[in-house]
Order: sequence, then structure tokens, then C-alpha cells
Amino acid sequence: MLSIVLAIVASTSLNLVVSHVASKYTYNIAFVLLMVESLKLLLCSIGMRLISNKNYFKIRWGFLVNALLYSVVNVLTHHITILVPSSIYNVLIQHKILWVVIFSIIILKRHFSKIQYMSLILILTGCILLKMTDTSSSISNMGIILIVLQGICSSLSSVWIEKMMKKEERCLISEDEKKQKLYWFLNDSFQMYMFGIPVYIIGNYTTNISTVDVPFHLYLLMILISVINGMALGAIFVYYSSVVRSMISAIVIVFLSLHHGQFTLNIILGISLVLLGILGWTYKRNDIVSK
Repeated sequence: MLSIVLAIVASTSLNLVVSHVASKYTYNIAFVLLMVESLKLLLCSIGMRLISNKNYFKIRWGFLVNALLYSVVNVLTHHITILVPSSIYNVLIQHKILWVVIFSIIILKRHFSKIQYMSLILILTGCILLKMTDTSSSISNMGIILIVLQGICSSLSSVWIEKMMKKEERCLISEDEKKQKLYWFLNDSFQMYMFGIPVYIIGNYTTNISTVDVPFHLYLLMILISVINGMALGAIFVYYSSVVRSMISAIVIVFLSLHHGQFTLNIILGISLVLLGILGWTYKRNDIVSK
């Protein structure tokens, strides 16, 4: 439960901070992402060492697929914030819930109950109503294309990492089940970030930005929140599922809508439908089974 709360708070904060920075300053996206992944790599390494002094590292090449998708999603996120207002972006990107369900059926061999499908419809309807409240902002065609591309990559990445991280055959690290699960979560995360580092290094040295005027404290804040957000969301795949990860994004929409403080009928109805859908899905979560 802690990882869910942490993910919601960090995701909401990150959206607000990045949106603020992007609207007023110029910064090196690739450098920020490189620092974020490097810090997460360091934290995973320290965490594994604290749990066990033995070396159980074995490369799992499947994480290369996820690292590439994850890198694309991260880069697109920062570019989209420049083209699309954060409130609208966090609504439109919810179409990835559909892709998560589709990829879960195809890759994880899962099926869902009718109530869960109805809950999904409620969530999407609520998101549409929240989108309709913001009529003052415009969206470029390129922004929409990038959001669709990001939605597909993010959904595939979510389902793929859940498949990789929920591998059942693991070496015994500790008799403590919590430490055992935490160690392999950190081990898998380490490999995912490890594969992503080269991509960010290349991006950092191929990005041409003449002027970087972001204050140091905002730079640092973006990096630290991104690290917390990434680690918390990663834990969701291990302790919950990629579907829960999508529900967290919907909750972030609710908080961002509340942040704007315009309590119209559409906003109230939209938030109600999203929350009702999430409650319906959560109530029937045990019906999600593998074929």
C-alpha cells in the first residue's frame, strides 16, 4: 500500500514540477533522465548489498526490450509537456489503459470479468469528462501523435516488465519472504536501468541546447522526484500489476483536476466516475487470473 501512495504523490508532484519548469525555463532533458537512471541504479545496488553480500547477478536480456521502451516513454514525456498542457496530457494518455488490457490478454494470458470491463468504461468516461472541462487549451497534431505513441510504448513496457519481474523461479536469498521479494525487485530494476543508461548517455551527448537556465534547486527537485516516482512505480509491477499502475495514473488525473480548483459539474461527475470505476475494479481484482 505504501508503494501505491508514494507513486500517486510522486507522480502528481512530478507532473506539476515538470509542467512549471517547462513553461518557464530551458533544460537538458537527456541529462535529467541520465541522472535519474544513474541514481536509481545506485539505490538498487546499495539495496541489494544491504540484503545480501553474495553476488546473484545474472543478465536477463529480456529487460533490454523494456529498457528501450522505457527510454522512449521518458523522452516522450518531457517533449509532450512542451506541446500539451499537463492536465490534458494526463487525461489523453489514459487511453493506454486499453492497451494494458490488450497486452495483458496477449502476453500474460489473462482474462477479465464483465464488472472489470464496466469499471474500465467508467474510468475512461470520467477521464473524457475531465478533458472536456479544459476548453481554453489547444493541442497540436504532433502532440496527439506523441501521446498515442507513448501510450502504446508505455502499456507494452508495463505488461512486459510485469512478466519479467514476476518470474517464479528465483535463487533463495533470504528466508524472510519480504527480503527475498525486495532483493529480486531491486535486482530486476538494476538490470532494467542498466540497459537504459547507454541510451541516455547517447542522448545527453547528442542533444544541442545552447542555454540552460533552470535554477539548480528545480533541477535537483525534478531529479529526486523522478527517482522516487520511478522506484515506486516499479514496485507496483511486483507487488500488484500493470493494471493497478494504470489506475494510479487515473488517480493522478483526479488530483491534478482538483489542483486547478474549478469544481464544475463535469469535473465532479468525471472524478466520481473515475473513483467509482477504480473501486469497482479493485473490488473484483481477484477475478484477474491466468488462463
